Amino acid sequence: MFPDTPPNFGGMLHSRPSEDRNFLDHYFASVYNKLEADTLLFNRELPHAGLVGSENENAIAEVIWQFLPSKYGVEVNALVIDRFGKVSRQADIVIFDAERQASFFRKVYPVEMVYAVIEVKTSMSSTEANSAMDNLASVSDLEFRPALTPYWENRTQNEEIHYNPPSLYAFAYRTNCQSFETFARWFDLQFLFRGVKLRNKAPKYPEIRVLRVCSLDQGVIHMESPNGYIQRWIAIATNAGEARAFSTSVRGHQVLVDPAKSLFLFLQRLWFDLQTHKLHPGFDIRSYTSNVLGTVIEVPDDFIYKNHDS
Repeated sequence: MFPDTPPNFGGMLHSRPSEDRNFLDHYFASVYNKLEADTLLFNRELPHAGLVGSENENAIAEVIWQFLPSKYGVEVNALVIDRFGKVSRQADIVIFDAERQASFFRKVYPVEMVYAVIEVKTSMSSTEANSAMDNLASVSDLEFRPALTPYWENRTQNEEIHYNPPSLYAFAYRTNCQSFETFARWFDLQFLFRGVKLRNKAPKYPEIRVLRVCSLDQGVIHMESPNGYIQRWIAIATNAGEARAFSTSVRGHQVLVDPAKSLFLFLQRLWFDLQTHKLHPGFDIRSYTSNVLGTVIEVPDDFIYKNHDS
């Protein structure tokens, strides 16, 4: 799983132009510096841990909101619901469809229009990691498959429309561990199989649940069902990045982690996931209404005209 000698985890990043010529390096360094400055201010000035956590959630949510196109809505401290009345735990960040759905949604979002849910931790420990996973599991418990009209049922089958449950993320500014192996052990592949059981073929492609974890001082972990696929990245600090780097270890070898590049990896993978994540186009918000609100009748024109003179 881990090599005996320190690998070139940042190989892709090292192959880029020198830092003096690389705009992206400078850009994400500046984004990270502002994020770090905001969180340091919150941590020092706010007396209550809950307030600190809330402001840190807002800080990374602001970065994500500025990073994504306007078709993706970003909401903090929101709930996700399903059409059977189940409600998730409060989610730190919800990324939802702001393009095709009505804008009257705020703080509560049907799971069918949710792209991703992100849990944010100021400092992640084993206990905090479990807490984040439990919160995300409450989203996995929701029935993400929409109620479809016969028209959309036929289209789904005939066109093999593919869609997935919301992608799940945990983001941490720091951890309390000293090695990447410890960090990685906090997140078990079996988590992906909690909640609503996924279908291997729906109708042609398997339903896929994605989990990504990022800590700026450790790196990024990616897991997805149903094949148990796992990837791990550590953004090795180089040149100017060494001044802001955090130290961790892999197989007993010390490595320097560049938090700005960790942030870049997290945002880049988030963007890739959102681009490839499909919501079902047949979702109809009326599937969430009661019979009283959801029942309507059409009044024919002749009824109006016949009664016009009376």
